[in-house]
Amino acid sequence: MSGAAKVGGSRFLYAPFQDTEAAFVRLEARIAGVEACIRNLETEKAVNEEKQLRLEGRFNGIDKRLDRIDGLISRLVWLVVAGIVGGFMSSMLRGELFGG
Repeated sequence: MSGAAKVGGSRFLYAPFQDTEAAFVRLEARIAGVEACIRNLETEKAVNEEKQLRLEGRFNGIDKRLDRIDGLISRLVWLVVAGIVGGFMSSMLRGELFGG
């Protein structure tokens, strides 16, 4: 049975110590790479959150300005309507409207 192939189990059980040590070194390097990726993602997430806060602040400011502009336009419309009505009433009172 010495020539029989090994069946089942982990390949590390039959590997020499140098092979398992090399596997651990590779795994440690891979873990370090994953940790670096996680750090980069966390940094990117924090930067994106700050950008989002800044954008929200800018949009709120724009929203306030638009509300103010809307109020001013509303006043101008009322002034124009009042001017037209006032002109019509003035013409009516003078009698110029119906050829008087």
